[in-house]
Amino acid sequence: MTPGGWRDRDARLSRQLGLGWPEEPLLNALRLSPTARVLDVGAGEGRLLRALRARGHRGEVVGLDPEPGEGVQRGVAEQLPFPDASFDAVLLVRVLAHLHDPARAVAEARRVLRPGGRLVVAAQGEWHLARLRRLGEALWESPPPPTEADLVFPVVLTPEDVRALAASYGLNLSGRDLPSPLTDTLHLRVEVERR
Repeated sequence: MTPGGWRDRDARLSRQLGLGWPEEPLLNALRLSPTARVLDVGAGEGRLLRALRARGHRGEVVGLDPEPGEGVQRGVAEQLPFPDASFDAVLLVRVLAHLHDPARAVAEARRVLRPGGRLVVAAQGEWHLARLRRLGEALWESPPPPTEADLVFPVVLTPEDVRALAASYGLNLSGRDLPSPLTDTLHLRVEVERR
């Protein structure tokens, strides 16, 4: 993916969808307690945390990323710099497919969860979804199995949108005849494990 490509892609998809992608659909589905202490692992620039605060969230929200934006702490998923049982929810949104040791990251997320807390893993796109499926057995303890949800939203894209989205992945579609409009879907797979 090109530098900044995911930011441009998400901004374009948010405009076409009419809500912030993927933060708004995810937060709508999760319905976190407004006082929960939340850790977003792989927070990047902190978009999900800002969306949570904009909803009136009063609990502490912490973001962690190896290349943090403003208000996000520097750190890695495989070695969380927090004490045991310190968060009500740990979010791993579109991050596991990018990690060298996703099983270790999930173990660390479980370590910092309070009893009754929720571990949330979300993946978007076929590559992320395929990686999540391959990791599934190694990541989730049983019983109980995680709660699963597929958030699927129709989106209408212009040829310009399609070219820009392809470019965010380093693909060049210039000169190609594309259908107008193109109807597609946005898909976010969400798995929640209650501790």
